[in-house]
Amino acid sequence: MFPDFKFRNLCLTAFLCIIVLAAFSCDRRELFSGSYVAEGEENLKTPENVIELKENGQGVWRIADDEATFSWRVTDDEIRLYTKSGGVIIGKMKTGDTLEIALPGSKFRYFKKVM
Repeated sequence: MFPDFKFRNLCLTAFLCIIVLAAFSCDRRELFSGSYVAEGEENLKTPENVIELKENGQGVWRIADDEATFSWRVTDDEIRLYTKSGGVIIGKMKTGDTLEIALPGSKFRYFKKVM
């Protein structure tokens, strides 16, 4: 009887941990979802640069008439954009509603949330 009780408590604890993790991941996705517009001096010379993060984990990056679709998820304090070609672009939410995206070549691009 004693081992059965320990197994039941272990299963209950594992189940509760999974539920808590799922609840927090949904809240974080809702926090990040929305449209972001690039900001900064370099954007005055380039066409409109917009990232749209949908609640279902899909997204679109638009620059002028070009667009690229991707999937995304939140891990720890980072947002990861998974491109169709297999690349991963990492971003972080900064103070306010500003998203910092790390681009190849040690460049950072900042996007302000508009919706």
